[in-house]
Amino acid sequence: MNNLFNLAKSGLNVGQSALNVVGSNLTNGMSPTYSRRDMVIGESGGLATAQGFYGYGAKVSSVNRAYDAFANSQLRNSVSSWAALKGRDEQLAEIDDMLGNVSDNVSVSLNDLFKAMANLSENASDGPSRAAVFSSLGVLTQRFNESGKRLDGLEKSANIQIEQSVKDINNFTEQLAEINKQLERVQAQNGTPPADLLDQRDDLLEKLSEQIGIQVNENKISGRIDVSLADGRPLVFGEDSYKLVSSPSSSDPNKNSVSYLNKDGNAETINESSLTKGRLAGLFTFRNEDLVLARHELDQIAFQMASRFNEQHHQGFQPNGTPGGNLFKLPDMQAIANSKNNGAGNLSNGKIQDYTKVKAEDYTVSFDGTGWSVTGVDGRTVPVTMTGNTLAFEGIEIDVPATAVNAGDTFRLNPIAGAAAGIGREITSAQDIAASDTAAGGNSNNGNLESMLEIQDEKLVGNNSLTEAYSRLVGTIGANAKGVHSSITSAEIDLNTKYETKQALSGVDMNEETVNMQMFLQYYQANAQLLQTATSLFDTLLSIR
Repeated sequence: MNNLFNLAKSGLNVGQSALNVVGSNLTNGMSPTYSRRDMVIGESGGLATAQGFYGYGAKVSSVNRAYDAFANSQLRNSVSSWAALKGRDEQLAEIDDMLGNVSDNVSVSLNDLFKAMANLSENASDGPSRAAVFSSLGVLTQRFNESGKRLDGLEKSANIQIEQSVKDINNFTEQLAEINKQLERVQAQNGTPPADLLDQRDDLLEKLSEQIGIQVNENKISGRIDVSLADGRPLVFGEDSYKLVSSPSSSDPNKNSVSYLNKDGNAETINESSLTKGRLAGLFTFRNEDLVLARHELDQIAFQMASRFNEQHHQGFQPNGTPGGNLFKLPDMQAIANSKNNGAGNLSNGKIQDYTKVKAEDYTVSFDGTGWSVTGVDGRTVPVTMTGNTLAFEGIEIDVPATAVNAGDTFRLNPIAGAAAGIGREITSAQDIAASDTAAGGNSNNGNLESMLEIQDEKLVGNNSLTEAYSRLVGTIGANAKGVHSSITSAEIDLNTKYETKQALSGVDMNEETVNMQMFLQYYQANAQLLQTATSLFDTLLSIR
């Protein structure tokens, strides 16, 4: 009789526990970070007799968290790959939209300028036609300015997003280190890591992998994880977390670089090209490749256009016989001293020697203690000539400091940086247009204007005319944007597949849990009936006299 009560009691306890587990699954089943709990029911032992084995009832052997380390790792990798593409795509789409605007872009304004010049060429003395050319010059420079400044704005936006990504990474690693601490403490006390902390851990790992590619090593007993960068440097090790720092680059203060703080607190600059996964990698790819391409090409078009027009305009004469001056003005050449330089000197007085040889390239000018050298963006050695303190190479010359410079000092120089954002109309009135090719030509001569119209077909940017160069730029950016967008579609399919795989292994099936609830409810009711039967039997025995 006593064993019958124990059987009923153990069954009720197991049934109640099972309903609690099922209830937890149903309540949290809609949360994407929740892992299903599964209860394992075992025997409570029994008594072997001559008649056979009599069980003492059931017990809860364990409540397990449904979890698959491999599926979670695959999902994190998929998240990292998708986030890298997404971070790049969001920024690249803005350049593509800006450059490809068919009704309002540099190419449209450039063609309008040539049309206005063609109209003026038919009657060089026509005042309204001169005014139209003057206005077209202003509209064209404005289009360049707007495009250049928007690209500058995208660089600032990328820097802000890089800084925010670093903050998010540090926040996640700090939380993971704290969870490691709690897991170690609870596991030492109870022997089993709590499922809710493990859910928080995995959620943080997914969020961290969205920002940067990571490697994870898990202690299967305690649940503690160690997290490292792709190059092996730790981000989380036990209860310690290691920070990343975003700060202006020493070679270019307009760009934010990211450094890793090692255990000694020393900052180690991260090689941006080595990051291939996570939003941070996507932002670096956009800023260092897509944005650089767009800015350099647009600056090159603005620079070559202005230089060639100015060259030809100088060959002509205004209606009053005055020689033509510059049609366009360009920003001054500026060099940037590396912030780690020991000397205080800087490069100055940059001038254009031969505009046809000038490139939109980020050069590094270095002093080794005895002489100066120049390297291109690809690391090639650029031939230079020195005349006194003037350094000349690839169509430009610039003065180098004679003093206040130390061995190892470097300077960054892009000779036409900011040409698009800074180009302006130099002439101040329509009468300043030098349409004539002779001083005595007066208002009616259009000889120089005809020469300027021929610029439309000249191969000024590589083997392309100005409009062809712009079309090539639009096509390149458009192809890159299309390629990235296509890759995102594939990455999203892979991400959804990996998520569904994880959910199939550790997610909650609401229909299944509803069935389990009905089953364990019947299980509980059956054991209650067993208890009632035991009580009736006991009452019957008590009633015998």
